[in-house]
Amino acid sequence: MSPENIKEIVVVEGVHDMQKLQSIYSGIECIVTGGSEISDNTIDMISAAYEKRGVILFMDPDYSGRQITNKIMAKIPKCKIAFIAAKNARSKNLKKVGIEHASPEEINKSLDRLFTFETSSSVKITRIDLASRDLIGGKCAAKRRLRVTEALNLPPCNGKTFLKLANMFGITKQAIDEVVK
Repeated sequence: MSPENIKEIVVVEGVHDMQKLQSIYSGIECIVTGGSEISDNTIDMISAAYEKRGVILFMDPDYSGRQITNKIMAKIPKCKIAFIAAKNARSKNLKKVGIEHASPEEINKSLDRLFTFETSSSVKITRIDLASRDLIGGKCAAKRRLRVTEALNLPPCNGKTFLKLANMFGITKQAIDEVVK
């Protein structure tokens, strides 16, 4: 993704995440949440940015990143979200995970595949759909589901969460089938 294609303001957890993005995309504008203790003022600033230009939430692929995303989505449910797999955002010593540790290629891939919360999708994925694709309930379900979440740039998750995310982001059965076949 080229910087001129990013019209929205990107919301990240830390200053180092912002610096990493700015080293790849000169001119990109970011809001830094300052971690999981995101203040009401910061959420208000993100809300104002959403109203003016739109925002992309690009949090670290860890528990804290999911918590921040949930807090923001509770107030601004139509944000775009970029996910990066934890394995693609590890520090060189493998002890830390974050956007700041990801390669430019992985960051670019994540920003090319944005998701938006869907509330009106008429075709919902069901547990039966997941079971018929061996994504829940089988011996290899977790491994297959991990392959799908990585391909769709979603965080790794259990079957129940995968079902929720797939429907939340309007992921189609066809998109899943392209990965599992």
